[in-house]
Amino acid sequence: MQSENLWRAIQAHQFDVPGADLPFSRKLAIAEKWSDEFTLGAIEEYRRFLFLSQLSDKPVTPSEVVDKVWHLHMTYTRDYWDVLCKTVLGKPLHHEPGMQSTDSARFADQFSHTKALYHATFGNPAPDAYWAPPPPPGASKFRIAMASLVSAGVALAGVITGDPVYITMSLVFAFCAWFYISGVLIAGKPIAAHMKTGNNPTGCATSCGDGGCGGD
Repeated sequence: MQSENLWRAIQAHQFDVPGADLPFSRKLAIAEKWSDEFTLGAIEEYRRFLFLSQLSDKPVTPSEVVDKVWHLHMTYTRDYWDVLCKTVLGKPLHHEPGMQSTDSARFADQFSHTKALYHATFGNPAPDAYWAPPPPPGASKFRIAMASLVSAGVALAGVITGDPVYITMSLVFAFCAWFYISGVLIAGKPIAAHMKTGNNPTGCATSCGDGGCGGD
């Protein structure tokens, strides 16, 4: 019963203040270049993360999308500390960043725990759009290298042959490679635009109150 009441209280919490010139959701969408629809979904996933932080018997770790919402919310200090933590949760919810090189493995384990708890609590897996695992290490670098190699090959052919067709193709390939590499560099970040799904575990975890609720 207590958990049901808590979930209702979290759902009832208003992030967008009525009448605000720049409401929370709009500010988040602008900052992260997300669509309004994706932003509202990210806020709902943040609500679920808040709930899980109170259910878990050990620290929980958000995806980077959820962490972006959390970071912005913490800048609204009165709403975060005085309303959410004090009134809704009934205790402080601290953001604990990693401090050591060994923290990555710990956060990855906590992220897996968080997603498992999500599934057990809500009856569905955490949606990939907001909670997907990161791409394999080096995948982006490989794509950049291949795009650069193809572009350089076509450009070299144009220089050697002097054929205007090859020269034109080299310019086109150079532009496409630049566009592709730029896209990879941006999309390689877990959260820079609406449709990206590389939402890896962040280097942070929760810590509630004086060490309860999954605190270290």
